[in-house]
Amino acid sequence: MIRRLIVTDNERVVLTRKGRFAAILEPGAYWLFGLGMETESHNTREPQVVSAWADFIVAQRPEVAAQHFVIVETGDAEVAVVYFDGKLARVVGPGQRVLYWRAWIAVTCELIDVVAEPEVPARLVAPLARLGARSLALLTMVEDGKRGLVHLDGRLIRELEPGAYAFWSAVAQPKVTVAELRRQTLEVSGQEILTADKVSIRVNVSAVFQVVNAAAARAGVMDVHEHLYRTVQIAVRQYLGKRTLEEMLAEKTDLDAAVAETVRREMEGLGVRVGVIAIKDVVLPGDVREVLNLVVTAEKQAQANLIRRREEVASTRSLLNTAKLMGENPLLVRLKELESLEKIADKVDKITVVGGMNALLERTVTIQSD
Repeated sequence: MIRRLIVTDNERVVLTRKGRFAAILEPGAYWLFGLGMETESHNTREPQVVSAWADFIVAQRPEVAAQHFVIVETGDAEVAVVYFDGKLARVVGPGQRVLYWRAWIAVTCELIDVVAEPEVPARLVAPLARLGARSLALLTMVEDGKRGLVHLDGRLIRELEPGAYAFWSAVAQPKVTVAELRRQTLEVSGQEILTADKVSIRVNVSAVFQVVNAAAARAGVMDVHEHLYRTVQIAVRQYLGKRTLEEMLAEKTDLDAAVAETVRREMEGLGVRVGVIAIKDVVLPGDVREVLNLVVTAEKQAQANLIRRREEVASTRSLLNTAKLMGENPLLVRLKELESLEKIADKVDKITVVGGMNALLERTVTIQSD
C-alpha cells in the first residue's frame, strides 16, 4: 500500500496509476500510496527518451513534455542536426519526432531544409564524416587536378573545385562524378589494317588528351576514354586503308597530322582537347618484311656501287689533270722525282751518290723499273 521510491540524479521515472499517466518524477525521495501504482525508470545517460508514453505526453500533456523533454521534430523536407553538449551526435531524418531528456547532457538541434539547401554546410562536413552511414549525407572528396560534377535526381546542379563536400541524401538522391582534368595518354594497340595494295599491317597509336570542360564531356558521351579510342581507331583505319604500303611508309609524318586533325574536330565539341597523336609502330607480316629487306639491301648496294664508280671517275680525272700539268711544267716532274727519292730513302740505311744528282735520279728510275 505504501512504498518509498528513490530517484537518482541519473534517472527519471514515469509514474502511472491504474494504467493512466500520472507524472514524471525527477531526482529525489518519494512515498507512493494506494493500489495500481506503476513506475517506468529511465537512465538519462542515454539522452533519447524511449517510452510507450512519450507520444501521449507530447500530445496530451504538452506542459509536462516542455518541462522534461527536448522535442526534435522534422518536416517532410527537413533534417535535424542534434548536438550533445555542443558536439554533433546525430542527424534526424525527415518526418520524424525524437525526444531527449532535459538532464545534465545539454541537447540542442538545428533544422535544415534539405530541398532548399541540398549541400551540407562546410562546417558540418567533417563532423558528419564521423557518423558514416548515419549522417544521411553523401560525402565526397575532389582531389587536385580533378573536377566534380554534382547531379541531384539526375540533374546537373554544379561543378566542384578540389576539396571536401557533402550533400543531403535524406530526400533527394545526389550523385557526384569526378572527372580527370590532367593530361592523359591513350594507347590504341594492335590495330590490323588492310592497305590499298592488299597488305595486312598492324599499327600502334598513342594519343595525348585533356578534358577541359567536364560538364560537356559528361553530357556528350558516357565514357570519354572509350569514345576517343573509337574515334582514333576509325580515323586511322580510314586514312591508311586508302593508301598503299609504300605511300604509308613514305608519308608517315603527314599521316599523323591528318589523323590528328580528324580526331580533334570530333572531340573538340565534347570538351576534350587532343594533343599529339603519333603512330608509334608499323608491324609488317613476316613475308612482306623479308621482301622489303631485300629491296632495301638492293637499293643500298646500288647506292654503294654508284658511289664507288663516282670515286673511280674522280680519281681518274685527277690523274689526268696531274699528267697534263706535269707535261706542261717540267719543274713539277722534277718535284715528283724528288718525292719518289724521298720515299726510297726512308726505306734504306745508306745511299752512295756517284755522278751527281742526275745520275742518282736516273739510277733510281732504273731500280724502280726493275
